[in-house]
Amino acid sequence: MVKVNKFFNLNKETKLYLLSSILAAFAVRIFGTIIQPYLGIQLQFTIFQISLIYLILTLVEGIITLSIGILADFINPYNLLTLSLMAISIGILFLILSDIFLVILIAMSLVYIGFSIRVPLMRVIIGRRLNKNELSIYFTIVPLTSIAAPLISAYIAQESYKVDFILTFIIIIIVILIILRIRSIIFDVRVNNMERVDVKSYIKLVKEDKNAITLPFLIAIIRFIFGTSFLYIPLYFTEIIKGSLLELGIMFSTETIAISLAAFPSKFLSDKLGDIKTLAITRILAGITYALLYFTRSPILFIIINFIGTLFIAMDNLPEVSVISRLKTANLSMSLIDSVSTLLSISSPIIALYFWVHISPEAVFLLSLLVIIPSIIMLNYRQFIK
Repeated sequence: MVKVNKFFNLNKETKLYLLSSILAAFAVRIFGTIIQPYLGIQLQFTIFQISLIYLILTLVEGIITLSIGILADFINPYNLLTLSLMAISIGILFLILSDIFLVILIAMSLVYIGFSIRVPLMRVIIGRRLNKNELSIYFTIVPLTSIAAPLISAYIAQESYKVDFILTFIIIIIVILIILRIRSIIFDVRVNNMERVDVKSYIKLVKEDKNAITLPFLIAIIRFIFGTSFLYIPLYFTEIIKGSLLELGIMFSTETIAISLAAFPSKFLSDKLGDIKTLAITRILAGITYALLYFTRSPILFIIINFIGTLFIAMDNLPEVSVISRLKTANLSMSLIDSVSTLLSISSPIIALYFWVHISPEAVFLLSLLVIIPSIIMLNYRQFIK
């Protein structure tokens, strides 16, 4: 209780920043719940068209995310964060106003680019402002506030997908207004807290953190494998095993509950085993769990297995942020995870499409077992950060 009280005694600007994180997470859950059913059911895009959209998204998103990670170590990340939120809002507007394939592609590119820039920047800021106890509370509270988002999104989508997009747009605008009020707390996330960093000294810092580059690569590979394995889960759930939109909303709500429940056991394991060992073990358990979806034909059983898999997946939040945010080149390392996994994921729609068409839609879930390999390699870095 004392730890929780200390968390709520954070200064006003930090509290506002946490509120912006909560609202952004809520918007992501609303958007993520209905976007694939919107493309497949409402717009009646084929699996090939949807795959093309995600192929282009991953290419653009990966290149921009890495660039932003480097830029954030040199220049004011406040401006980058604001621009990312503006990109999301403009993309949502396009989705509201048009259903033309090319416009949808541009709109989704803006939204996903905005989300991909926002995530690493916000995680570094949170990681540097909160200690591990506060982080565990943060990773419990933020998902809890989004539990209802998928249900709300799915319920609204039964009548109109566009209303979901309007709601997402309004929330992002509110987040932008909050960020505009807390400019000062975002200034302190540059390299080593230095005001000016030239290219030569930055390269020297990166060389000193060689393991900090290798570790993000391993985490990125794991994300790529998982991302490929369940890229089309919403589409599979609604079209193959005939789960309803309401059941899809329930599944995403249970995911949010799992993410919230994961924070404290994740902290317990990282305290006992270390951050790196916790990351490796929970990745292996998640890979095995998601592979079980291959045998699942019941929407209810699918939701239960997905819940367990999400629980293990979400146990990477605290140890990953704890490790990466303490590095000298934290913005680069955090963005490296997202950008490399995204660039690798250029092949994800092709791989998933091949499995879907030429083997079976459910066979793609078996790819999650491949995370065992990089997870075992990751154990070699358990002494990297104690």
